[in-house]
Amino acid sequence: MPTDMPSRIVVRGTNWVGDTIISLPAARRLRTIFPKPEITFWVPSGLAPLVKAAGVADAIMCFDGNSGGPLRRPFAMKQTLKRSGFDMAVLFQNAFESAFTAWLAGIRVRVGFPTDLRGPLLNVRVPLDARLRREHQVFYYLAITDFLERQWLGTNAEKKAEPDCGIPLADDELQRGRDRLALSGVDLNRRLICLCPGSVNSEAKRWPPDCFARFGDLLTEELDAQVVFLGAPQESGLVDSIISSMRSRGAINLAGTSDVISSMAVMNLSSLVISNDTGSAHLAVAASAKVLTIFGPTVPGATAPFGPNAFIIKAAADCAPCRHFKCPKSDHPCMRNISPEMLLRKVEEIS
Repeated sequence: MPTDMPSRIVVRGTNWVGDTIISLPAARRLRTIFPKPEITFWVPSGLAPLVKAAGVADAIMCFDGNSGGPLRRPFAMKQTLKRSGFDMAVLFQNAFESAFTAWLAGIRVRVGFPTDLRGPLLNVRVPLDARLRREHQVFYYLAITDFLERQWLGTNAEKKAEPDCGIPLADDELQRGRDRLALSGVDLNRRLICLCPGSVNSEAKRWPPDCFARFGDLLTEELDAQVVFLGAPQESGLVDSIISSMRSRGAINLAGTSDVISSMAVMNLSSLVISNDTGSAHLAVAASAKVLTIFGPTVPGATAPFGPNAFIIKAAADCAPCRHFKCPKSDHPCMRNISPEMLLRKVEEIS
């Protein structure tokens, strides 16, 4: 077990928005354990703005989808890692590829869970017991930094408060959010509710568009709310179809028109964010917004948005949970068992 203090640390971050936000408490804890070494985060290019906004990295090293995939990417990244002179790699991403790449690059200390057949490639193996597997994933990442603290400092991590997955937004970022809403025709004096109807990585996780349309009408008619939709660029058409199906007028489509920080500003300015089980729900937590996540084919459990203002709604279905990208059933029961009226009652309950 190496015990001398590293000088340059690389952290292999996760590949998804939600996992990145869930791992933030561990990333911040790593800085308190190693206050002097330079810490570089190694992440997909699409996550770089989020990592930068979180303020957990001295530098960011990116790769994109054209870097060759899991068979070629380790050899492409090896030289980049070698040139940077890292003497410790902390692997938040739980995959064979990250451990293999760190080993190929000759990084002296390689830290992570010995899962996915990568144990022989690590020389600091973090124990993974049954208790940890039952806890929320925020504690999964914190277990890595807790272990490092015990090994390098000889102390135990202080558990003073619940882990914080928030990313503070600067005043100018919030003002840009207000300006963007105002330019889009949003009445900032009305209650603002943000809807996120997409899910890039799984169509099965989407509450049906007609349900979102009916729900948007209920928000407008019953709560006198101003409805704003957010989403990825490829979800703009989905949002257009939902808005065109609504009886009420005035809903705003911001899908694909805002970067991740601008979207967080809109969420922060909203009284509530309602999202499918996707990265937008975690972004709402990071933005310190109240969020209600709709779960259908997935189990909330360890990967649900984490925070005191994160709420869920889930209805039962005999076929759930499942891992289908698209529901094979014509009626999509796990999602349609949540009616717009049920969701409205949940909104009223948590408001």
